[in-house]
Order: sequence, then C-alpha cells, then structure tokens
Amino acid sequence: MTLRSSWASPSSVSSGLESCVFKSCVSAKQIVCAANTENAAHFFVATYRHYDLYEHMESGARKVKQDDSKPPRTLRVAVVEDDKVVRTFIERLLGKPEHNCQFVGAWADAESALRELPEFEPDVVVVDLELPLMSGAELIAVLSRKMISAAFVVLTVHDDPAKVFAALRAGAHGYLLKGSKPEDIVGGIRSASEGGAPLSQEIARLLIQSFQEPPKTEKAPIPGLTPRETQILERLAQGMVPKEVAFELSLSYETVRDYLKGVYQKLHVRSRTEAVIKFLQHNNNEGWAT
Repeated sequence: MTLRSSWASPSSVSSGLESCVFKSCVSAKQIVCAANTENAAHFFVATYRHYDLYEHMESGARKVKQDDSKPPRTLRVAVVEDDKVVRTFIERLLGKPEHNCQFVGAWADAESALRELPEFEPDVVVVDLELPLMSGAELIAVLSRKMISAAFVVLTVHDDPAKVFAALRAGAHGYLLKGSKPEDIVGGIRSASEGGAPLSQEIARLLIQSFQEPPKTEKAPIPGLTPRETQILERLAQGMVPKEVAFELSLSYETVRDYLKGVYQKLHVRSRTEAVIKFLQHNNNEGWAT
C-alpha cells in the first residue's frame, strides 16, 4: 500500500488511514514503517481503533453463527439382524448421546419385521443379508415399497459382487461391512438418512472395478441346458443360494428348485456343488468332468 504525501495534517492522515485500514486490513507495523515519525502516533490510533472494531464485528459474527448452528436431528433407527451379539452392539452404539439416535427396536427375522416394523416409522433400517428364512435383500425389496420415506442400509460380512448388486437393486441406500469402524457405521446411517449412499471402502472399490473391467466375451452355451437353466447355474457359480437366485430372476423358490432338478439330470450330477464345478469347467474350456 502506498501512502500519499498529500496528507498534510494528523487529522487528515488519521481519517484517510481509518478508511484504508478498514478496507485493506494492513497491519499497524506496515503502516508505521511507511509513515513519517510525526504522524506515527496517529497511525497507531487509527489502526487499533479499527482493529478493535473489526474484532468486535468478527466475534459478533462468530457468536451469531454459533447460535444459529443446531445439533443434528434425532434419528429413529431399527435393526433386522439374527445375531444377538450384533444387535446388542448396534443398540449400544446408537444409544450413545453424541450420536443423537433413537433405537426403536430390533428384529431377528424378516417375517416378524415385515409385520411389525412399519408401524414404528424409523428413519433408517439397518438390515443383515443372511436372515433365517427370507433374505435381507428380499426384505428390503418389500419394505422399501411400504416405507417410502425410510432409508435402508445393509450391514453384513459379505462383499461378493452378486450380493452387493442384489441388495442395491432391491432398494438398499447403503452397503456397509461389519468390520467397519463404529464411527463409520454411525456416519453411514446418518448419511443414508440425509440422502447419501454410504459404502464401505471395499464395496466402493468393487463397484468402481465392475465398471472398469472390459466386457466379458460370451461363453458357448452348455449343451442340453435351456437359457433359463444356464442363468440359474451362472448365479449359483457367483455364490448365490437358490433363494437369492429366485429373487433376482423374479421366480419362486420352488420354480428354481424344479429347474435345478432338470440341471442335475442333464449334467449327470447329484448336487449343486457338482453342477457348479461342471459349469466352471465348461467356461474355462477344461472339458467335462468324467
């Protein structure tokens, strides 16, 4: 900043400086170094007068900002998990005051959750995938149509692509692994309630890789199998169980079982494992097992 020599009097120096300091926020030391000795005291007075005013205004702004900040709203969270240890852990985790969550209840199976959970109107439902009868993905598919305003977050040990995509297609808003840090689980639950899509790092990486992989070449069909039988066998080879295959292909569980019986007869095997092995051998061009 350049000071004009035309400032003749201390009062004019002080007046001009007051405006300049307030706008440019230069330090008192810079001003004094640039001024002559006669007007130094006036520079100090002007500088610190506006510095005090600036600090007063800043502190007031900070105070208003602090007063306007509100704590996050209390989240109502429900859990569907068949493992009692995990249910207790989540209840205690969400019960901590700093997390600002209300634990509305826990269900050990999908069937009871379907009957009772909607009337509790939770903001977020945390769901395990491996439930006794109906799977977690199936539960999410049904509940998400009944509870439009709720967010569904999967909390599971499974990180294989088939289960991840099945859960997301069913309507899950987030997918977290049980090995996640407690703060990441709580943060993911809140993020889902605010419209986010929380994913564990491993799951996010898996999704990215799925888009980066080159398209797979079509495999020659297995002799004797229908396209539907091949579809079922492909999903079994990906790690799905028959219930999950039925859900993904929009078939009943009994229909999938009937298809599998036909597959066993055509491939001359007696179990799902043997059928999958033959399927993998065919795709790897190893020929049929004898």
